[in-house]
Amino acid sequence: MKVLRKIDLGIGVLEFFENHVLGYVNPGVNFDQKERQLFLEACLVHFDDKPFGYVSVRKHSYSINPLIYSELNTVPSLKAFAIVSFSNICTGNAEIEERFYKKPFAIFKSTDEAQEWISTTVASFK
Repeated sequence: MKVLRKIDLGIGVLEFFENHVLGYVNPGVNFDQKERQLFLEACLVHFDDKPFGYVSVRKHSYSINPLIYSELNTVPSLKAFAIVSFSNICTGNAEIEERFYKKPFAIFKSTDEAQEWISTTVASFK
C-alpha cells in the first residue's frame, strides 16, 4: 500500500492511504481530548466525509485516555479502529480501550495485518 500523504502534527505523524490512516504518537505524549481533536480534524479534512479507518501504531510509550473513544463512537465516517501492539503491556492497554469503542476494533502484532483488516472492514461500508 502506498502512502498518499504524510503530516507531522508535532505530537505525532499521520500517514494517509486510500481508506485508512496510520497514526504514530510521539513518545511521552499524554493523548487526551486536545490530541484526539487534532488527529481527528486532520483525518476528517483528508477523507472529506468518506468512510475511513484508523490504525494506531504503538511504536512508542505514551499514555492515552480511553474516554476519547466515547467521542470517536459518534464520528459517522470513522468506521473501524485497529491497534498495532509491540508489547504485552500495550496489548493489555488496547484490550481495555476496546471496551470503550462500539464499532469494529482489532489488535494486531504487525502493521501489514492491521492495514489489510482495516482496509477490508472499511470497504464493506461503501
